[in-house]
Amino acid sequence: MYDFVDQKRVISFTLAVIFFILALIGPAAILLPFRNGFLTREAQVIGTSGWSLITGGAGLLAIAIIFVLFAVMEKKGLMIALSLVLLGVAAFGITLSAKDYYYYTQDRFVISPPFSLEAHTYHWDDFEEVTENLTKEGGSLKVESVDFLMKDGARYSFDSGIMVQQYQPIIYAVENAGGKHVRKEI
Repeated sequence: MYDFVDQKRVISFTLAVIFFILALIGPAAILLPFRNGFLTREAQVIGTSGWSLITGGAGLLAIAIIFVLFAVMEKKGLMIALSLVLLGVAAFGITLSAKDYYYYTQDRFVISPPFSLEAHTYHWDDFEEVTENLTKEGGSLKVESVDFLMKDGARYSFDSGIMVQQYQPIIYAVENAGGKHVRKEI
């Protein structure tokens, strides 16, 4: 007959495996849609950086390690101390993942950059210029990255993701508000 300690270890390992799998797919499958549900419905495009997936995955992985600790450690005091530290890491990673986003609406651009807990809102007249960085590929020009230079000196660069594909409405809005559009071959 199995005793209670063995059942507790099996449950802890099972939960650890579940959270390990979630660490791989959870940031994109759970955290991203959850966060997007709390952003404005006016958003035309919502995006995030790759760091969002990494920090969210690290947070979920820390939870998986907590369950492994419950299964294998015998010293309760050390187990609780390590679990609390890992719980802090998990909360921090998931928070960083949830706070890493950008979106634009008809009248503004909002960004909360990676590793920042505050969002910055820019109206179209806050933009100094939008730069398309182009490379020549097979005889035609391809957008390699898009840079936004703000009047407050901030610069935001996008080299992948949805912003590189759908930034054209921003160019028109910035030009209509008096900002510059620069196409630069790199």
